[in-house]
Amino acid sequence: MNDEIDLGLAEDEDLARAKAWWKDNGSSIIAGIVLGTAMVVGYNYWNTYKVKHAKEVAGLYATYEQSPQDSEALNALLASDATTVYAQLARLTAAKQSLESEQFEQAEQLLNAVLSDAADDGMRSVVELRLATVYLAQNKQDAAISLLSAVKSDSALMQGRVAELQADAYFGKGDIEQAKTYYAQSIKALSEVNQPVNLVQLKLDNL
Repeated sequence: MNDEIDLGLAEDEDLARAKAWWKDNGSSIIAGIVLGTAMVVGYNYWNTYKVKHAKEVAGLYATYEQSPQDSEALNALLASDATTVYAQLARLTAAKQSLESEQFEQAEQLLNAVLSDAADDGMRSVVELRLATVYLAQNKQDAAISLLSAVKSDSALMQGRVAELQADAYFGKGDIEQAKTYYAQSIKALSEVNQPVNLVQLKLDNL
């Protein structure tokens, strides 16, 4: 009988301790469960959103590719997400068209927008070369020289192209000796990777 009473008291004490523990910790456990559930749901939602958004942006770029002259298609793509690689490619295409139609300020704006979002050095160097070409088309030789001097690339091909544009810029300024120096550098770099140098050589020979 005493054993039954002792057991009953022990159970009551355990229940009381459990209730006290739950009172002190229950809200934290519930909050943790709710937070964990929310994180899982949020993660799944974010993944689903990213996949859906990527498809939407890719579709907008495909539409723009079919009609690259359509400014509305470009604006729709940029409005959707201006930081994606699709937006960068679209801006590059639009900048090329602007340069060909001699809308230099527009080309400059588009290329600067790509530069502001480009994290990859390879992409940056390509855009910087195109922007330098736009500067030269506007007779902004000093701006082109300043930009080209900051181009970072270990590629001999890229170095050859940079040197050629630097020479063009110095030639535009009337600095023939510097132009000769950079044309020679361009020929040397391009020859190392078996690239044609006829045009650069012609420029050098005509100085």
